[in-house]
Amino acid sequence: MRTTAPRVKKTIPSPTDVGALANRINFHTRDAHNKINAYMSVRIAFALKHGFIYRQGVLTFYHIFDAIEQELDRLLQDPQTPEEIQMQNVLRQFWVEEFRRSHRIFRDLEVLYSPEYPSKDELREFVTNHAPAPKLQEFVNFIHESVQREPCTILAYCHVMYLALFAGGKVMRSNIYRHTGLFPKFEFLSPRELVLRGTNLFTFSEEGTDAENKLRWKYKEGYELATRHELSESQKVRIIEVSGQIFDWNTQVIAEIGTLNRQELMHTFSFKLLTYIAEEWKHSQLLSKRSKDLIIVLALLLQFLIVYFILRKFV
Repeated sequence: MRTTAPRVKKTIPSPTDVGALANRINFHTRDAHNKINAYMSVRIAFALKHGFIYRQGVLTFYHIFDAIEQELDRLLQDPQTPEEIQMQNVLRQFWVEEFRRSHRIFRDLEVLYSPEYPSKDELREFVTNHAPAPKLQEFVNFIHESVQREPCTILAYCHVMYLALFAGGKVMRSNIYRHTGLFPKFEFLSPRELVLRGTNLFTFSEEGTDAENKLRWKYKEGYELATRHELSESQKVRIIEVSGQIFDWNTQVIAEIGTLNRQELMHTFSFKLLTYIAEEWKHSQLLSKRSKDLIIVLALLLQFLIVYFILRKFV
């Protein structure tokens, strides 16, 4: 009796499909992608030791995704021009609500900012009235202006921002679980329950990894099928250009968080500064023995800084 081999589902787009828009974006932004990966790996490792920095990063990405999703909703619900109607047709072929991030990030903020804003209304008022940092505000403005001027550029954000979270979400959840000290503590929540409540940014399905992977491939397939023939070559080139700019904007807004915190810490002698120094010292103990000389130098420098700020504050 002759048996038939099971059919293997073809991946769309194939990694070798040079005509696929997603592959073209990845190819042309490879250097920018590698650069921000290296940069983010250092910054995230740093932020996970300092909860006040980490939650600022989460708030930053709330503003970014909220701006993107405002434009997505506008195009899906109320397109006005032929170009916007075209994007409505494209988006309807692959966009799924499971991808929406802003409401999930808000749930993370409810946990991370609960000591200061214990109710949802108080948090909503803080987020609404919170003035984004200058570079972040520029990025938010750029999102609105680029999509309103050239509706096709929404597809750059759909590819770069959302699939980046898919790629890094599992790693981030694992890292955050090992650093639960960065979350506010609640007597009625175990560390694991707290992490589950505070990592919605990186979660795309409540049904686990397999469901997330299926959702990812569904999204990528729909994106490819919707963009291959619906767009002109000039639109595709513009989407690729904006994709590269998105990587640059992300690098700048993350760098801004570090710059602003450095300025605050170095100009104010406070408990936060002492906590920051203590956390950095604990981390330094994990370094190899070959780094002892560097640690001694850093320790002396930190002692000098402490004395300097004490004198500056009280003399």
